[in-house]
Amino acid sequence: MRSKLSWAAFIPLTLVAFFFKIARYIMPEGSVFGLSYLSMDYIFLGAIALILLFSLLFCAIDKKISAYYLPRRNFAAGVIGLALALIFAGEGANGVYRIIATGDVVVLKLIDSILLLVSAVVFVVLGLTHSLRERDNKQFILFSIVPAILFAERMIACFVDFTTISLKLADVPKIACYIFATLFFFNYAVLLSLTKTKNAVKSCFIFGFPATASMLIYGISKLVFESDTQVIVNNAEALEMILIAAYILAFLIELTMYVRDKDSVKIIEDDEELPAQEDIGDGITTERTADKDRQTGDDSSYFAATDTTDYLYRAAPDRDVMIGTDDDSEDYLTKAADESVPDDRPADYVSKIDKIDKLILEITEKTD
Repeated sequence: MRSKLSWAAFIPLTLVAFFFKIARYIMPEGSVFGLSYLSMDYIFLGAIALILLFSLLFCAIDKKISAYYLPRRNFAAGVIGLALALIFAGEGANGVYRIIATGDVVVLKLIDSILLLVSAVVFVVLGLTHSLRERDNKQFILFSIVPAILFAERMIACFVDFTTISLKLADVPKIACYIFATLFFFNYAVLLSLTKTKNAVKSCFIFGFPATASMLIYGISKLVFESDTQVIVNNAEALEMILIAAYILAFLIELTMYVRDKDSVKIIEDDEELPAQEDIGDGITTERTADKDRQTGDDSSYFAATDTTDYLYRAAPDRDVMIGTDDDSEDYLTKAADESVPDDRPADYVSKIDKIDKLILEITEKTD
């Protein structure tokens, strides 16, 4: 599957992007090939764009990868998801507290705080799902789209902030981070819901790699070189970006290891008859039944509990026991001869059979 070749472009280009993003903090302007800080930011964005283009190319020529994927146990993603939930809950609660304390209600900040609290719940569920491999969480599938909505809201907030400042001062890499995060988590929600689509798995590769590279590098640079030592809470966003990038990376590793080709995966529609057996992977099959209302239990219990007293047949005894041992056979016209019993019939018994037949025939004729 050629989609996995995206790693070949992701690793070197991420290192290039990391160098040009960090260089502005550790080297004087113009010391790197005579480039300004703004030019280095554009090279950073160019490397991220190349990761996107190479991922798009490899996924476009991949005709074998399955359109569906069922997540497996991923302990790393589970731990990172729970950590994200904790930070989202803390930042969301802090935002609500500030709005109540100051009385200054800003619509975007209020929406951001609410989405953070809801996203915290979503990542708790996702974290437990990854850790415990619980697959029956269909009631939470609708909420898996919330992180995408959160990052879309933050992207809009960035555009709103840029309207009040010069374009040279605009933090364009931050917008790129939230654009790729929004696109990835939207397709991630589609993948989790097993929605009928052609490109959910491929889209996770296409947008997951640039989202990982951009958010990881941006978060590290902000947290290490531009951290707020006065108000620690203001560093939450940078830490969130690092954890989000780590979560996406952990899922991409899982997806690369376990995704199947399209010929080995079949989705059963609701109106289709389920097969007698279903392959759930690793050589394990499970029995399926088309009747959803049928009570679960051992199928063999039906035969064990069936009452056959009124059936028109019954089990016959063994033939060896049946012959010559049943007392009811005394009234039969014939029975098996027993050689151990001597025959006491007259010697001319057989010769008299014809005379008996003639007598029966004469009696019948007289009667008529």
